[in-house]
Amino acid sequence: MLVRVPETILEVVAYFVFIYPLAMSVVWIIGGLYFWWRRERRAGEYFPQGDHSSEEWPPVTVLVPCRNEASSIEATCRALRYLDYPDYRVVFIDDASTDGTADIIRQWVKRVPVFYLLQLTKNVGKARALNCALAVAVNTPVTVVIDADTILTPRALRWLIAPFTRQPRLGAVTGNPIVLNRSNLLEKMQAAEFASIIGLVKRSQRVLGRILTVSGCATAYRTDLLREVGGFSPATATEDIEVTWQIERHFWEVWFEPRAVAFIQAPSTLKGFWKQRCRWALGGWHLLRRHADIFSRWRWRRLWPVYLEFLLGYIWAFCFVLGSLVWLVARIFFGKSLGINPLPAWYGALVSLACIAQFFVAVTINRRYDRTLWRTLFWIPWYPLAFFAVGALAAVRTAYRGLSGELEGAGLWESPSRLHIVHQEIKERESIVSEI
Repeated sequence: MLVRVPETILEVVAYFVFIYPLAMSVVWIIGGLYFWWRRERRAGEYFPQGDHSSEEWPPVTVLVPCRNEASSIEATCRALRYLDYPDYRVVFIDDASTDGTADIIRQWVKRVPVFYLLQLTKNVGKARALNCALAVAVNTPVTVVIDADTILTPRALRWLIAPFTRQPRLGAVTGNPIVLNRSNLLEKMQAAEFASIIGLVKRSQRVLGRILTVSGCATAYRTDLLREVGGFSPATATEDIEVTWQIERHFWEVWFEPRAVAFIQAPSTLKGFWKQRCRWALGGWHLLRRHADIFSRWRWRRLWPVYLEFLLGYIWAFCFVLGSLVWLVARIFFGKSLGINPLPAWYGALVSLACIAQFFVAVTINRRYDRTLWRTLFWIPWYPLAFFAVGALAAVRTAYRGLSGELEGAGLWESPSRLHIVHQEIKERESIVSEI
């Protein structure tokens, strides 16, 4: 009997590890399809009347925080120069780069009247760099923040700003990131992930009422609200998650706009990918730690489901990792099959089928934005093994630091490893979404 109880617990944990991703896949598919049907299938209906008149569009400041981005900033500047928007300016914040990033930006500032450079002499981190610009260089009603390697499509800024013209309680609008680099297996799988996981999740969360996080690579904010919530917090590894929750805790809406397409660079090496996922996981722990008090007040009840679902995902990660370790130890030392078999079996095949179904839905929904996404279909069945496992390991790896480590200074960034962006690749991608 004493032996049977632990085995029963392990069986329950195994069922949870198996059922949870399937259940969430169903939720994401249904939510994504509903969002597409209600808000997305008629491409241009949400632009303000007379969309070529500057009277309909508020002035906008685009903030671009930079830290050693010499390999990619040229392409970013070129894309920002040709945005189809009547009244905008761009402020680059150089966070004490050491690779000539500021020199490249200065050349563009000389040629483009709406480009400005704010150069910091000390590395303060992305959040503080943005706050510096917010304090001294922003006087427009809407502020857009993009990463230094983000390539906005020409009409992306209109799609980000259009919702603000019709929704007075709108605090932020986040764009639709599409992976630009797809040379190796890792990059192709991330391209599929952003469409079939991240894209569907944001659509589903918008249908349910609250979004977990904006995409830090391209988001528009109401400027006064940004200042009201204290700007961007340096006391977290992911300032985009924190500012999302601060906005929603102040009872403002956060929307996802899939037509605001932004091309991004995904990590191209396993080391870079692991560092990114650990940073994301650490930011998730900071979220759970900093916002557990939402249950103390009824007025924050709309955030409860998002928090609990995210917490459930981290519980799943521990169950998966620890259950797999139990299985490995039992198999090697006792010749028994206990815990969770991490190797693909019938349940692995079922999860892979769910991922394929989810991917086909994503292809249907995203066909206007990425007509080449179907080419990554071959890699989808391997997605659960590669990405679920890495995500779970990252959550477990960062748990102690995330729950007990110092928050001050958590937002300091390291220089990312960027590929050199070829302009022709950008033009090929833009031609796919030129009608949006």
